[in-house]
Amino acid sequence: MTSKRLIMAIVSVGRKTMNRTMMAKTVFAAAIALTLVPGSQAITARKDHLFTGSPDGSNPGSGLLSDGAGNFYGVTEGGGQTTCGFSAPFCGTVFKMTLSESGIWKESVIYRFKGGNDGAAPAGNLMFDHAGNLYGTTETGGDPQVCNGEGCGTVFKLSPGSNGTWTESVLYRFLGSTDVAQPGFGVVMDSAGNLYGAGGGGCIEECNGTIFKLAPGSNGTWTESILYTFMGGTDGGFPEGIVLNGAGDLFGTSISGGTSLGCDCGTIFELSPPQSGTTWEKTVLYNFDDGLGGGSPSSGVIFDGAGNLYGETFDGGSFACPQSGCGVVYELTPESESWKFSVIHTFNGVDGSKGSQPSGGLAFDTAGNLYGTTGTGGDAACNNGNGCGTIFKLSPKTGGGFNFSMTAVFNGATGASPAQGVIVDALGNLYGTTFAGGSTSCNCGVAFAITP
Repeated sequence: MTSKRLIMAIVSVGRKTMNRTMMAKTVFAAAIALTLVPGSQAITARKDHLFTGSPDGSNPGSGLLSDGAGNFYGVTEGGGQTTCGFSAPFCGTVFKMTLSESGIWKESVIYRFKGGNDGAAPAGNLMFDHAGNLYGTTETGGDPQVCNGEGCGTVFKLSPGSNGTWTESVLYRFLGSTDVAQPGFGVVMDSAGNLYGAGGGGCIEECNGTIFKLAPGSNGTWTESILYTFMGGTDGGFPEGIVLNGAGDLFGTSISGGTSLGCDCGTIFELSPPQSGTTWEKTVLYNFDDGLGGGSPSSGVIFDGAGNLYGETFDGGSFACPQSGCGVVYELTPESESWKFSVIHTFNGVDGSKGSQPSGGLAFDTAGNLYGTTGTGGDAACNNGNGCGTIFKLSPKTGGGFNFSMTAVFNGATGASPAQGVIVDALGNLYGTTFAGGSTSCNCGVAFAITP
């Protein structure tokens, strides 16, 4: 597998996007049934949609978002229009999928990016506002005068019409340099309607990323402000997705940086709104060391009902995997004046009963179980034998701790290299996407629904 250190060094295209793209190029879509492993949950039903490229879309760069009425939404980084305004042959799509009672996915593309001012290569999860509008980010497109003529990305909005059509509007076109570049993690919204996100940029050279805010105006315009610019080193670098708490604080992870001696392994941070003035205060809650506690966080964090944070790392933990470890799932518990860090699961291999390199984020079900995906491990048909990826479950034990079980193992034909985690409905059904796999002629990715 491609060195993640090398991936992270190529800042101009983003670590996660490079990782997914490289995986997609090496997937072998084996035409066999869904792989189950000893001790895994029984799967009573599974329904897949295989992406086909143009005009359908290819390589989903997000998970699925549910509207609660049986419809699911997501983005593909490729596919869509056969011509694109920038160097990529396709510009990507936003899609809607409905799962019928007979178990058939019906997909419709609600927007195809054109690659010019409207953006290209959407990535990161979508979100709804209370009016049913969708918001997301593109990694390129926008202003063609910046980022080597490809544009530095956008924040966009899709508004539903009464006739079933959707209208796109670009809320902001990023400028790179001291602004933001390639915001590939989506956005979150506070109670006042402000949007927050993370991206690259923030300086002229050696840029280590930024956290930005978009504030809506009364005349329909949006005003951008940079809340924090990462400096690298002990400050951290290259922030990933962020989450809001009820007090308006932002929590997230940085892929690199930190204070661990001899390690550029990443951090968990909190960004608090100013008590007075305009300066947001950043606090590092934890510094990864690439050892048993993990390294290089591969997603943002989520909260449980008690205010604890949970997340994943790509590296560290068990060193059964080549190079820099198989990754971990961790918990961060608030204490009186600090946070207590603990590893709740260590991934330790690439065979069918295990998984490695968790990424894309975690999700809780109503019983407090955690679900997530690994980009490798499991069936060896993909990624030069490093595995096609898995879905896992962590169930809380009485007295503390979690039990680990495998829900599914991808095999190429059923998908490969999931880039995002899953969502869980009230009945325990899982929904998500894989960046690659599926059709042997396209390797364009899969959307799936699993009933355990």
